[in-house]
Amino acid sequence: MNKLKTLVASVVVATLSFGAANSIELRAGLTGQSTAYYASVEETQKDNGSKSSDDALAAFSYMSLFGEVAFDSAMGISVGIEYSPESITIDKADRVLVNDSQQVAAGKTTVKDESGTDVSYSNDTGTQDIQAAVKDLTLIYVGIPVMETGLTIKAGYHMSTLQTKETLATGSTYKDEDLEGMSIGVYYDGAISDNLFYRVEGAYQQFDDIKLTGSEEGGTSGSFNTIAAQLGGVAAKASIGFKF
Repeated sequence: MNKLKTLVASVVVATLSFGAANSIELRAGLTGQSTAYYASVEETQKDNGSKSSDDALAAFSYMSLFGEVAFDSAMGISVGIEYSPESITIDKADRVLVNDSQQVAAGKTTVKDESGTDVSYSNDTGTQDIQAAVKDLTLIYVGIPVMETGLTIKAGYHMSTLQTKETLATGSTYKDEDLEGMSIGVYYDGAISDNLFYRVEGAYQQFDDIKLTGSEEGGTSGSFNTIAAQLGGVAAKASIGFKF
């Protein structure tokens, strides 16, 4: 990740040095995208240290805005920013906790009841409502044209905020978390008119590892609920923009 940040920063500085004395092209537009994310999540419960894990695959669609500047004297290299105010909303999920010390001691953490609802054995009891959203997804990127093919490689660094919205039987709450990650992809621009263009794009996105710590300390000093997650996915984008 640090190497990608260094690369993006280096190219930005290098290309901006051409801007004062050489011709540039400004571009801006609207992007619609569909994404598919894969998540692997592991929760560790306070006190007993029992772990439960789950894998999930989900698809999302959202809109974003972008603006960029391209430098003719730097082989058409461009620097841009893409912003989406609300990108991913994870639907509310309910899970029932059953206080059962024997099951916990036996290492059994999760089953399903007759209705198919997740039931987790714990030292706590009650229903947990879990919901989260990724907000303010901002991508800073560099576009590098691939010779005369019409294709452009796009590499960037993205930032966002993970907002947690939960009602937990354990009494814990989780703070919002700043997320960072990388994106690598390729796009093609086609002309609609002299000042109007379209863009089609495919990209891979990866977030840094996520770790959340609950606010409620267990009966054992220094014991907290924790959630560790890995998140990544692919995106298909279609844009329309103008240039001048």
